[in-house]
Amino acid sequence: MKDLVKTSALSNRWKHLWALRTNLNFDVDGIFGTNHERPDCSSKHSKHYKEFKLEFARCVDGFLQNFQGTKIISFKLHFLKHLGDTSNINQWISSVIGLGIEELELFLSGMTLFSYYHHGLLGDEYYRFPDWLLPHPSDSRLKHLHLRTCVLKPPADFIGFNKLITLQLHDVFLGEEFLASLFSNCLLLQVLLDCSNPSPVKVIAVNLTDFEYSGDIMKITVFVAPCLVKIYFNFNSIHVIDMPNALSHCATFPTLQTLILHLDPWKEKRLPQSMDSLRNLKQLELFYIKASKEEDLLWVLTYLNACPLLEKLDITLSGEEFHKNQREMRNICGCTYSRLKKVRMNGFDGNWFEMELITHILKSATSLDQVVISPLASFYLGGGEWSHITPDESWHESRRDVVRKSLQENAPAGVHLVVL
Repeated sequence: MKDLVKTSALSNRWKHLWALRTNLNFDVDGIFGTNHERPDCSSKHSKHYKEFKLEFARCVDGFLQNFQGTKIISFKLHFLKHLGDTSNINQWISSVIGLGIEELELFLSGMTLFSYYHHGLLGDEYYRFPDWLLPHPSDSRLKHLHLRTCVLKPPADFIGFNKLITLQLHDVFLGEEFLASLFSNCLLLQVLLDCSNPSPVKVIAVNLTDFEYSGDIMKITVFVAPCLVKIYFNFNSIHVIDMPNALSHCATFPTLQTLILHLDPWKEKRLPQSMDSLRNLKQLELFYIKASKEEDLLWVLTYLNACPLLEKLDITLSGEEFHKNQREMRNICGCTYSRLKKVRMNGFDGNWFEMELITHILKSATSLDQVVISPLASFYLGGGEWSHITPDESWHESRRDVVRKSLQENAPAGVHLVVL
């Protein structure tokens, strides 16, 4: 944005072109540049921080006051915590809403929901989204809404989101009345991401195709989504043994093809023995944080057996290291995966339980085309965010060749084995 304004000085014809943009993105780097010295944000009372905040607001104010366009498609605002007076933000939203905005994104970092529930106060850390500024539903063009660290508590009769297609909520405090009527008032909703909330949720969304849920407590009492194609679940308090019950809804979706699970079984050592059949699932992605050295990976077979049409399996491991004392691999019998074609395991260290699972799949997947083994691990956190883990050097120095040779001995002809 800063460079855009500078460019306007190059010619008279370009002088006001910068004020005709239809996609507006305001963040710290865009306003001040990537080399700008950032303030100490540990205290909202620091002089440097106050000056920094005022300068940011002045720049956004100046841009919008000089904006000459008649249409804004998207408005994205990323700013720091300790907002204090939020009248500026309300004014900015009011300005862009009046120009037929279709996409609105507010990232306002501050106090987390964990702090809210433990202290019972929002204070001035959370920005309350001004639903009262939205136009009448018949005039609204808002299709995509993405909020972070906000309060969203419209009245019970609010219907201003009737044209929403995508709704992304990260660390957002939702009013219970609004949550209860969310899906009945958003009939066009196709994508819902990271909807974290402790209250019971009824999902009835006839056009929903993508659904992401992250949270401490899972309380979806009703889930009707006949067009659902992709689901991501991150159950922070649901352990591996509880996952089959929590996923019972998934077996009812006739069009579900992709399931992404983030499993964190630190408090539970038991493994699932059975689960409802996911009869139409074609792609399964498992992000797994190991809890102890005694665990193995044969619980993955429960998911494979529940997905008879599965074609692609991705497993990403974390919290693991190479063990000096390796056990003998077991010979696993009685399982055949006739549709499985592609398998990838990330965060691979070469431990016996990793080798055991991959060896079993090589022997039991009759249509297998490709197996990729990688020491790199990228964990999906929801809402398009990733966390990357770098492997230790010993993998490239010694273990990679041993793993490749061992797996190659068990790979059927025609299977392309890649060890990175």
